[in-house]
Amino acid sequence: MDLEQRTESVEREVITSLYSNCPDATKKALGLRIINIDDALLLTATKEPSIMLNRAHGLCTNKEIKPSTIQKISATYTALGIKNYFLHLYIDDQPQASQQQLINAGLVATRGWMRFIRDSSAPHGAETELRIEKIDGGHADEFSRIVCAAFDMSDATVPLIAALANDPRWHLYASFDGQTMVGTGAMFVHDEIAWLDWAATAPQYRCKGSQSAIMAARIDQAKSLGCKHIVTETGEAVEGDPQHSYKNILKHGFTEMRVRQNYKPQPL
Repeated sequence: MDLEQRTESVEREVITSLYSNCPDATKKALGLRIINIDDALLLTATKEPSIMLNRAHGLCTNKEIKPSTIQKISATYTALGIKNYFLHLYIDDQPQASQQQLINAGLVATRGWMRFIRDSSAPHGAETELRIEKIDGGHADEFSRIVCAAFDMSDATVPLIAALANDPRWHLYASFDGQTMVGTGAMFVHDEIAWLDWAATAPQYRCKGSQSAIMAARIDQAKSLGCKHIVTETGEAVEGDPQHSYKNILKHGFTEMRVRQNYKPQPL
């Protein structure tokens, strides 16, 4: 398996972990389910509109996607009453028939996500007056509230993110101003790859070095755990966007890997 496909496999584990660690009461409150369709893994949340919990993973492979697969994915979300979701794929890898099926299903391209990768060499220096700590379950709710606010997820999702602290493959980091948590960042380790996720900062503490310092701490931890590669994602560069996250990732030695297209239902 090539490196690109290995990172896809790690993300599948990330999504599965998010679901499997979620408390049953929260799954019910969110209407959260995982559905397998052919090679795709559909994360669905009928009571939570966040795109982070409504997306189809597993189509970014070297194999051609069957047009029927796209139709079944679209029909599944429609049947569940989910009107906003992402279908991730590399459109250039797909035959015309599959591309046409996207159109037939009423799906349109929206802003993609750039995947970045680096080796586990020492992180760049990051200066901040904030204190950076690796946290445990005792701080998980605070961590989750910052993440959910930054990713436009409802309060009902707080137990979902907080539960990641129960999975030893996740390593959670936070920045503090005194005793107040102000920034977050997580790392999932699998198959000698570290996946960086859930980076967020409270609005009043932005531009204070929180994310750079948390990034450096996670890179250092990945190195100590023997990871060979470190991967992360953010929205692709578009005109008019300041690209703070994008620039911070590049500053820390990552290189652009590939833009993954996101298709979503066309607004009515």
